[in-house]
Amino acid sequence: MSVCVKQHQYVADFSLALINRTGAYYVCRDVLERLPEFFVATRYWRSFLKREPKGLVRRLLGQAMLFELNHVRFGDRLSRPCHGVSTLFLDPVYVMRSCLSKLDIVLCHDVGPVTKPELFDPKTTELYRAAYSKIQWAKPGMVFVSEASRSDFVLWFGDEFRFLKVIPLYVRAGTESGEGKAPTEIESPFLLTVAALEIRKNHRRTIEAFARSGLHERGYSYVLCGPRGNSAREVETMARSTPGVHVLGYRSDAELRWLYRNAAGFVLPSLLEGFGLPALEAGRHGLVSIINAAGAQAEAVGEGAIMVDPTSAAAIAEGMRQVVEMPEGERSRRIGLVRERAAALSVERYIAQWSELLASAHELST
Repeated sequence: MSVCVKQHQYVADFSLALINRTGAYYVCRDVLERLPEFFVATRYWRSFLKREPKGLVRRLLGQAMLFELNHVRFGDRLSRPCHGVSTLFLDPVYVMRSCLSKLDIVLCHDVGPVTKPELFDPKTTELYRAAYSKIQWAKPGMVFVSEASRSDFVLWFGDEFRFLKVIPLYVRAGTESGEGKAPTEIESPFLLTVAALEIRKNHRRTIEAFARSGLHERGYSYVLCGPRGNSAREVETMARSTPGVHVLGYRSDAELRWLYRNAAGFVLPSLLEGFGLPALEAGRHGLVSIINAAGAQAEAVGEGAIMVDPTSAAAIAEGMRQVVEMPEGERSRRIGLVRERAAALSVERYIAQWSELLASAHELST
């Protein structure tokens, strides 16, 4: 591939887009779409494409990539489009079959597969350990979505990298405006969780906490919605045996709008988050959230949330009772704090910080 490269241009490795439609996908896509002047080409694993693959093409490319990651010996086999062009990797794992140099940039959402392997399947942990080993050797520029993620990274891999930059995420406009539609069989009052059914989202303890809270006996239910993940079977089994718990799976925007507008509170004391966007998004809908008292969630949301020990079902249950019984004055105060924080984390600020970094990255060093 022959290209004409201007100063401060990069190849974007957006292999993430082949298999991911979570928040990480959207924030990475926004960088590429809003700052096209910085990118000479975009790579989706082995393919340089002018447009992001969709539908069947995306699924096939994603399956081929996952097969290669899981079954082929690692090596630097993906070439650059031209000599001397740096690459922005939008997730650490995709450095595995690429050339990686000190002049490249790697975006790190969190270090969880290495620091908390019990939350992930063994193959994911193996892949990320290998990726971070390669990163530690090459020492490229690193970007993190939170101070918590940077601190974890430095603790494990040191600070001898070209730079270690934090660019906090932003609160995406999404479900606030538009009509709502009530999901079948869901009635107020209820507590709400919106998150993939993954171990790190801590659904097992939140379901146990709801059962211990006594709120079902007071007429409340607990609604969980989100795509299936590595704890889906366990969560669904627990829900069937716990009165008042509903697992809805993936929901439309109209249904999410109704759920946010009618919930009594938001519950997500995660065991691991790269940032804390869900609680900030819930605050924009007027909901007080129950979150992990430490790490990225506390960093993102602060005093606007109810903070609990995520390993204690009793503490989470107390948080559920607290959010339901909270006086309106206190509720308004907390929501105001979260909305103020969310307003400061704008997409304009996010894109401006990325633009500044991409324009000056070659001169940066820690």
